[in-house]
Amino acid sequence: MKRRTDWPIATGLLFCMMIIFLGVYPFRQEPLFGFLTHVSGAAMIGGLADWYAVTALFKKPLGISYKTALIPRSKARLVETARYMMVEELLRVQPVYTIIKKEQLPKRILMYFLSDDGRKQLNQFIEEVGSQLGNRFDGAPLRKEVTGAIKQGVEHWEVVPLLIRFGHLLMKYETAETLWLYLNRMAQRLIGSEGIQPYITGIVAAMMSRYAENSFWRELALALGSDSFSPERVAELIQRKATEFLRSQESIYSPMGQYVYNKVLWLLSELERNKEWRAYIETKKNTWLMDALEDVDMAGDTKAWQGIFKRAQEEAESYARSLLQDKAKMQSLERLLLYQLVPLLRKLRPFVDTSVVRELNSYSPERLADLIKGKLYHDLQMIRINGSLVGAVLGGLFYVAAQLVQGGVSL
Repeated sequence: MKRRTDWPIATGLLFCMMIIFLGVYPFRQEPLFGFLTHVSGAAMIGGLADWYAVTALFKKPLGISYKTALIPRSKARLVETARYMMVEELLRVQPVYTIIKKEQLPKRILMYFLSDDGRKQLNQFIEEVGSQLGNRFDGAPLRKEVTGAIKQGVEHWEVVPLLIRFGHLLMKYETAETLWLYLNRMAQRLIGSEGIQPYITGIVAAMMSRYAENSFWRELALALGSDSFSPERVAELIQRKATEFLRSQESIYSPMGQYVYNKVLWLLSELERNKEWRAYIETKKNTWLMDALEDVDMAGDTKAWQGIFKRAQEEAESYARSLLQDKAKMQSLERLLLYQLVPLLRKLRPFVDTSVVRELNSYSPERLADLIKGKLYHDLQMIRINGSLVGAVLGGLFYVAAQLVQGGVSL
């Protein structure tokens, strides 16, 4: 936001015109002083009129209460307008769907996790979760089954039942609570990091551009918001609010924790009955499971668990690079992600609705008026200055026109 100047220029110009008017008025019969009288008088009147109009937006000028203090009195309407703009216009499913597709969100996500900052986030998560699961997770039953499978030949062994059992062991509340806590904290660091801010800013800028497209009034509304509605400011606000929300959902018993927990249980249940999923996993088993078993075992110590996660990270990075080079697979992933985002957007809208209303209602009418006045300070100054300048020009033109008419009549 621009800094205020120490002295309001518009008020200074108004007083200047007033002094000139009072100084030259006694000599108005002289052509030059008459011209200055009309110019300064009209500038003073124009400046006073615009001062009244601007002040009436925020306060009661001269104690007049009729149709004044418009913004403090219109707080409820301003809150509803902001809520409607954010929820009903910016966050409608179809526009967001189109923007995310245009911005290639899956590609941006993969590129971020392949960046140094993304790897740093994942490595920190692996170290934290590996150290915790090594102390809490009993892998003896799985180790016994894997050992027996290796003896029999992995090719004749179905890995899906092992994955299902592994998933259910992770979903025991004690283990799931720890896993969710560190997943949540990784998401907090990820969303709040400077590395991801350019991606969020790009999506916000695209949303605002589409929102204001072919609409002068919407573009004007965003422009009047100045720094408050800049993509950078909105992206920063999204990061802050999202981090605060995730922090409030760290418990596995929180609404979001329960949603994710039940979603994982549903996926495990689906894996048990979905033949296509099972067949796909079995076909991939021989290509990467044997390599993983050569590097790490299933012992319940910290280094082994970190090794398992590290191996999974390497496989994920390799798969991500192959996806980035395969346009058809990227399009398929994009369709899947967008399909999954539709219900998420529907769930997000009530949260944004509540957050916007709560955020704006926390301000008193006077405080809200002061905030808007501060954002538009220089624009309001220019309105008042323009009022004085237009008045001065018109005053001078009318004086010259009157002198020409009088001169013509006298002839």
